[in-house]
Amino acid sequence: MKILLATCTRIGELTRAEGAHVNFDRAERFIPDANSKTGRGFTVPRSSAAVGWFKELHAFSCGSPFVLPARQMRRRRNHGGEIHFEQRTLNSMLHKLCGKLEQAHEEDKTATKVRRFTPHDLRSTARSHLAALGVHVIVAERCLNHTLGGLIALYDQHDYMTERWAALELWADFIRACEAGREWMPKAENVVPLRSTAA
Repeated sequence: MKILLATCTRIGELTRAEGAHVNFDRAERFIPDANSKTGRGFTVPRSSAAVGWFKELHAFSCGSPFVLPARQMRRRRNHGGEIHFEQRTLNSMLHKLCGKLEQAHEEDKTATKVRRFTPHDLRSTARSHLAALGVHVIVAERCLNHTLGGLIALYDQHDYMTERWAALELWADFIRACEAGREWMPKAENVVPLRSTAA
């Protein structure tokens, strides 16, 4: 879940991810055309935190070409070998977790109340927080691999890789602060301006 939240990717883009598409040295992951909703390959810059989380997943993949391999041997046999984790499995796991959190709140009103949400809701959460963190709207939209419409899509061919990396690093710092229960203060170097360009 942290990887989905921190990288702003769609659930299928993570469940179908292959280890060969993850470049730890360059701190980025490539989403091929077939796995991208837009039908166009997309490179996702990864924060230092996301790199660490991907390494944890890689250690549990047991040599599978997939970052999240299917757990059931029967499903692997039915597909003639390795197959990725199913998207609906992740949805089901999260649904059960939300149910347990609701039950915990019913039993103890001091427990944190959490509304039910889906993995896709994490993209909305990420987008809202990127705006709150001061990330420029175009950079934030490109972090989510949204297609920019109209003249922007036609004339602006910049990939915003440097800006997206800085935005996702800022976002990951915020996530880690929340996870640790500490107040978050942005680092001066994490300000995400749009790169100035000549007219």
